[in-house]
Amino acid sequence: MNAELFDLFREHMELQDKSSKTIKSYRSALVDFDKWLFDVKEITDLRIVAFREIKNYREFLINKYSPASVNQKLIAIKQFYKFLTERKIISTDPSETIKIQKISDNIKSQYLTRSEELAIMNRAKLMGKREYCIIMILLKLGLRPSEVSSLRLNCVHLSGDPTLIIKNSKRSKSRFLPIPPDTVQAIKDWLIIRNQSTKIYHQRSEYLFTSQRAERMGERAIQRVVEKIASKENIRLYCTRLRSSFANDLLQEAKIPISILSNLMGHENISTTGRYLTASEHDVRKYVNKISEL
Repeated sequence: MNAELFDLFREHMELQDKSSKTIKSYRSALVDFDKWLFDVKEITDLRIVAFREIKNYREFLINKYSPASVNQKLIAIKQFYKFLTERKIISTDPSETIKIQKISDNIKSQYLTRSEELAIMNRAKLMGKREYCIIMILLKLGLRPSEVSSLRLNCVHLSGDPTLIIKNSKRSKSRFLPIPPDTVQAIKDWLIIRNQSTKIYHQRSEYLFTSQRAERMGERAIQRVVEKIASKENIRLYCTRLRSSFANDLLQEAKIPISILSNLMGHENISTTGRYLTASEHDVRKYVNKISEL
């Protein structure tokens, strides 16, 4: 029955002229919600869900994803139940009073502490060369998981001035990222392991990261590496937080001009980069204490 509801909702979104990307994103969010309901609540029919189930699911999402990702998933659920109510498939909308996350309320936890960074890197080392390389690229170069998954071998230049070329980014323009020494070494170490594989689909693969059964490691697999580290270290961690920490480190420690950071991040509009200028609670206290007379 749930599959039929998903199909009806898809047809509704198509009539609303939603993009194929939005339709795919909404369906993915609903499939995840459906699976959680079955695994945790043993509920198999989305029509009988009440406010409490959605609220519990929101708490589950908050502990696993960034505020922006939580909101994206909640909006999909809210739109789905609004649709079911309007079609009179259900009598009341259980998601109507569910509130989305306030992004501004999460500023102080947006960036990793140095202690968290060290714990994440150490855990990644224990997991393997590939996982450590992935974490270093996410943390030290600020890539999106989709960009990490799409990295090709011919985009990685380790000789001379080590550089990573990111193609097909959000603005469909290539950007060139200097690779720091620690990340260069992580890539070299992974390439030794990768190039020793005797699997044909690994040998013919043009991608930097391969999986056990495919010539390319998918975006979701990249995210799962981060989620596994979060679980092992009991850290609230997601790819967006690694990317935010990269930006914050460059702004606070390296004092990089925001125009240069915008290019490194692949932002089309510099105002998007401006959100990383928001200081953490620790930074604010540090600055204010500097004018203390004691």
